[in-house]
Formats: sequence, structure tokens, C-alpha cells
Amino acid sequence: MIVLEETINNSHNNKTSEIKLKARAVSRGIAIGKIVCLHGRKRQFYRVSLKDSQIERELRRFHAGIRLAKRHLKTTNLQKNELLGGEKANIFEAHLLILEDKSLLRRIEENIKGQKINAEWAVKTVTDNYIAQYKTISDENLREKYIDLEDVADRILTALGGGKRANIHLKKNSIIVAKVVKPSTLIEIAQTNPKAIITESGGWTSHTFILARELNLPAITGLKGILRRVQTGEKVIVDGFKGQLIVHPTKKTLNEFESFSLNIKDNKNEKNATPNGKAKTLDGAEIIIRTNSDLPQGYTKAKKQGAQGIGLYRSEFLFNQFKGFPSENEQIIAYRRIAALVGEDGVKIRTFDLSIEQIVEDAEEKETNPALGLRAIRLSFKRRKEFRTQIRALLQASFENKIDIILPMISDVSEIRFAKKIIEREHELLRRKNINAGNPRLGAMIEVPSSVFVVNEIADEVDFLCLGTNDLVQYLLAVDRDNELVADWFRTLHPAVIRAVKMVLQAGELKNIPVTICGEMAGSTVFFPIFVCLGGPLCADFDWTGSA
Repeated sequence: MIVLEETINNSHNNKTSEIKLKARAVSRGIAIGKIVCLHGRKRQFYRVSLKDSQIERELRRFHAGIRLAKRHLKTTNLQKNELLGGEKANIFEAHLLILEDKSLLRRIEENIKGQKINAEWAVKTVTDNYIAQYKTISDENLREKYIDLEDVADRILTALGGGKRANIHLKKNSIIVAKVVKPSTLIEIAQTNPKAIITESGGWTSHTFILARELNLPAITGLKGILRRVQTGEKVIVDGFKGQLIVHPTKKTLNEFESFSLNIKDNKNEKNATPNGKAKTLDGAEIIIRTNSDLPQGYTKAKKQGAQGIGLYRSEFLFNQFKGFPSENEQIIAYRRIAALVGEDGVKIRTFDLSIEQIVEDAEEKETNPALGLRAIRLSFKRRKEFRTQIRALLQASFENKIDIILPMISDVSEIRFAKKIIEREHELLRRKNINAGNPRLGAMIEVPSSVFVVNEIADEVDFLCLGTNDLVQYLLAVDRDNELVADWFRTLHPAVIRAVKMVLQAGELKNIPVTICGEMAGSTVFFPIFVCLGGPLCADFDWTGSA
């Protein structure tokens, strides 16, 4: 729920009033800047004003996007004909007719030329107008045609990306506003140093906000309908401590937050000094603090705060960066780069933790509940070619580098044994080709309830365990980690969660293998004493992986 407060602005024109919107803080910090509204689902974009000299090139890009969308649609049509027959394929024929509608295309072109805007924004404004008209039609069958137009618009926007990066270039002091910001989008816009993130939805443990915290980027969420409340260019303040958005701040409010922000920076500079010596408990047990990381610059910051290596490198962010599965060579370069950065402290690289909807464009193949669907190790076994490519890249990158492999979402011992056969096979093929390969240790992510109950058997097959607390809480308590509506039920101190953690730590102790704890529980000092106490004798070989 949004709580709205208004304060009269005493500025000279008095045309606007200061508005305070209550949100949920998901990444701490203060940011002052101007709004940039992001739209789109698969490919996120915002309005870009063009110069006269850029319009012809933008029109050519639009026409190329339409041609690409048609090719994709025709290919999909043929595939559906083979699988489902002509009746289902008629859906795509209808979509093709929309793509060929001259009046629709002409209106988009006129918007590009007349308003001097980018193709994405022209597609959005024109199709939004048509969709609004469809929704007013009394005939239900005709009214629901807007769904087809939404699907076609999304296909055009995806095609405009051409499978490449969106090349989002933000102005200084930009604050991003969107329904949802995808991790891949955040990685792209991080290169242009945004000031903060504001979204309608998303949970504390969503990958986007985990990444925002790693980047020290203030973020708030839970602002329903925010894209209707603010416009690009409006000045706002984001309070990532209290969970507050201030629109049209008064001069007095700006001065207060600017002063507060400076104090925070001064305190951070004092706290961020590199710690001296190793982290130990009072009785002398060493605690190894690692960090989760997706970007090299993230580890550089963490190391200054005492991190010793990377306990979880999420390789799927390479998929996001390359807009698809990266090649074997691209992966080798990325893995060697991160390994060189951490040196002897080592890096644990998790194989692609992707869902089917991230790699399949067609809506018919999307899942109603991706968290319980074809994802992580399951998807790797279905897309074995890409999995083998990643294993080869990891084996080669681990030569003379301290790299371990983590298998995500393990639910059964048989999955580990099958993965080990693939690793052995690829290792042998590399040997035959006289290609140098290392012998990385193998670990399993313990993040679903079934793996907790067979953790002793899993421990017999691996060199270490990696306890993923974010997903474990989600699956144990049946609470969507990305849904702020059920955030109150995401209880990390629930007895079931604590007992599950204890079972995993005891298995590591029994089998004499290390246990790495990762996720937001590991990134909070609140839970640290609990983990130490539950670990018992294992504490001396304890990896605490969090945002250092």
C-alpha cells in the first residue's frame, strides 16, 4: 500500500507540491536525481530524443526490427505447425497480419519522425493507444484482441534489440523507475552509473536487488502504479534507509538530504578501511568471509572490506551480458579474469542457473511457476550442448587457476552423478586434444528441501556443500522471494529454516567437507552467531559467503 503525504512547496512558482511515497527499502543509501522511466518486459527501454540527423537511421533500424520480427514469427509458425497442427498456428498467422498492417507501421514511423523519438518509444506509444481502444469495445471476442497486439508489440521490441545489448546510456544523476528491473538491464545501466532504482515489485532477495546492494546502489520497491505517478525528468529523492520516495522536494528537504548523504559517505570511508589480520572467534576459530559476485568490480570493493575470495560467482550473468549463451572462448576469458582477480583465495563458479523462459521467446513455452519448473541443473541437462560447453570452459579456465564448480538446485544424488559423468567425459576429450585442463573441486547447492533430507548422501559425492539460503527459505516456507505481497511470510528465523541449516552443517562436519553459506542470511551479521553455534567443530573450516 502506498501512503501519500503532501507538503506545500513554497518555491517561487508554487505550481508543484512535495509528495512523499512510502515504499520498502531493499538497498540502503540516499540518492538525489532525475527520473528515467523504463518500459518493456523482455527488453527494457526508455524515451530517447533524437536529433534531425539521427531520424533516418532510426527509421532504418525500425524497418530492420520489423523484418527480424517477421522472420522469427514465420519460423515459430512452422515449428508450431509441426507440433500442434494448423489450428494453433493460426494464432501466429494473425500476429503476422498485425506486423504487416500498413496503418500501424505508418503511425509508428510518423511518431519517430514527428516527435523525434527512438523506435522503441514510438512502438510503445502507438500500440498503447490501439490497446486502449480495443479495451473499450463491448464485444468480448474483439476486446480480447488487445492481447495479440501486446504480444506483437513485445516481439517488435525484442527484435529491435537484434539480440544485442540495449545500449542504454543514462544522463548524470539518473534514477531508474520501472515495474521490474531485470538483472541484465541493471548490469547494462550500471556502466553509466545510475543513482538509484525504484520498482513496483520485487523482494529483498530478488537477484536485481542483491546486485544493487553489491553495487552500493540505493533501491526501493513496492510502489504500485509508480509509472503513472512520475514522469521522466522529474526531480526526486530516494531514501533507501526508511523506504521513501520524495517527488518535487522542496529546497529545505533537498538541503537536509544532501547533508545527510555527505555524513553517510564520511562514515563509509571510515568503515571501509581494509581490516588487519584474519577474522577469528574469541576461542581462535577462523571464519573465512567470501563474497557473492557477478562483476569484477564487485569483488574489488568486497576485498577492501575483508573478503577472501568469491564463494559464489553467478555465471548466468554472462548469459545476460551476452544476450544468450556465451561461446566457449567468451566463458574461458570471463572465468580466467575473475580467477586472476581473486588469486589464491579462489572462486566458486555456479553453472548457469537459468529458467526456460529466459532462453525461449515464445509465450506458449513459458511456465506458470518458473521457480518450480525447468531451471538450473534441470535445464542444463535438457540443454546438454550448452552445459557441455560451459563445463569445457570451466575445465580449461581452472588450469593453473583456483576455480571450483557448483551445481545449482540439486534435488537428488543421481543429478550429481550424471553431472560428474559429463565432466569426466569433457575432461577426457580435452586430454585427447592436448588441451590443458584443471581438476576443479565439485560442490552442490543445497537449496531445495529434498536435498536437505538426503544431504549426507550428496556429501559423499562432492568436495563441498553450498547452502543457498534465499531459495531454501522460499521453498521451505512456500513464499515467493520476489513477491513483496508475501514479504512478511519470508521468515529467515523460522524454526524449519534453522533446523534445515543445522542438518546441512552437521552433514559437512560428519563427512569432513567444508560448507559455504550464501544468500542474504549470510550477508547479515544478525545470523552470524547462529551459524557459528550451529556449525560446532566445523567453524574452523567455515565459509561465510555474503555481501562483504
